[in-house]
Amino acid sequence: MSAKRRRALSLMERLRGLDIDEVKRDMADLRRQMTALKEGREDLRERLKRERLVSSPEAQPYIAAFVQSVTAEMRRIEAKMLEIEPQLIRYENQLRELYREQKVYETVRVKDLRDEQREHARREQQEIEEMTILRWNR
Repeated sequence: MSAKRRRALSLMERLRGLDIDEVKRDMADLRRQMTALKEGREDLRERLKRERLVSSPEAQPYIAAFVQSVTAEMRRIEAKMLEIEPQLIRYENQLRELYREQKVYETVRVKDLRDEQREHARREQQEIEEMTILRWNR
């Protein structure tokens, strides 16, 4: 194989690396969103626990409305988390596939380089043997 082919394989390897970086950034954004949602949900749970402890009879209607509101917000957060989860799985699969492709390009490029080096060493050894035979025959 030629150096031109190795350069093309190297280019494809770098392009896959760029694709991998892009997917990693997108995954990081989704994970940040997921973390923020989980933290928000936990904060709501803590607030709900604290606010439920108010025992004054006048506050009961307000507390009931607050509990309903917090519960609805927690459901919304959990629904959003359920939307994000399949996207994360899709990105993980895409990332795995891109890494696999990048590794294939790298393996072929390295094998090609190794084969060329072996061939060069074999030719060099053959030339040395020819020179030795020529000197011996003089």
